Amino acid sequence: MVQNEIPVFETSNDLHEATGYDHRSHIPGFDIFTLESLEPTARKCMPPYRQGFFQIGILSNTGKSQININTNAVNLSELPLWFVVPGQVFSWFRDIETKGYHVQFRKEFIAQSIPNLTGEFPFLKLSENSVFLMTPEEQKSLEVDMERMHSVFHNPHPYQERMLQGMLTSVLYNCKSVYERYKTTESHLSRGQVLTQQFQQLVDKLYVDSRNVGDYAEQLNVTPNYLTTTVKQITGKTAKDVIQERIFLESKTMLSFTSLDVAEIAYQLNFQEPTHFTRFFKKHSGTTPNKFRKSI
Repeated sequence: MVQNEIPVFETSNDLHEATGYDHRSHIPGFDIFTLESLEPTARKCMPPYRQGFFQIGILSNTGKSQININTNAVNLSELPLWFVVPGQVFSWFRDIETKGYHVQFRKEFIAQSIPNLTGEFPFLKLSENSVFLMTPEEQKSLEVDMERMHSVFHNPHPYQERMLQGMLTSVLYNCKSVYERYKTTESHLSRGQVLTQQFQQLVDKLYVDSRNVGDYAEQLNVTPNYLTTTVKQITGKTAKDVIQERIFLESKTMLSFTSLDVAEIAYQLNFQEPTHFTRFFKKHSGTTPNKFRKSI
């Protein structure tokens, strides 16, 4: 079998086509839609992919949806705000009961208002955390912004794009206030705790492409030995263990929620051969991928 690369969707419409969603954006570089509108056409699960645009998601009802962004399970029942950034590997399972909004945009759409996007909004950097838990007040404020933006998107206006650029800017500053509250809390953590969090965030984004502890240490400006020692002190696990557990978590998700065969999953997760994936999975679970799937 020829190895399958992680697909990259450059525009929101490319992604909609891949998921079977019948909505298409009429505005280049921008889209907004409700999760309720994904029914009944859009698929319920997407294996790992990348996208060439930014995405903001908020939920008002989570159902049993799962998003694979963090190494640790994200509790979607606690008002999550999350971001997907270009280059990040992302996958998800969507419950039909899920409700909320997704905003998708390319940096060019807002460049006139915000020329240095990631400088002004650091939570859109690949190295930053991708999920924040909102207070009820923060969630309500963002939801009102999303509702207004969704309404403008669906009602033609001579200045529609300019209005949406302004509204998106407002949403981003609202998100920044959530991020800064989080960073204030984070400032009370020890250096080791902060480094461990940063490492876990990087693992979530790079685990498909990189399993070498040295690659993560280089990005975090520490030595591999220091990274491994620190992570071990904080989590009780080595840095290599954290990377492998993330791969194992994603493999279980794909076996549980997709119809991809074992070989396809192996290639999606960047194993050179399906047999390598099978050995890896059995080492971590005590059973083979096929037996695990049959037991679900």
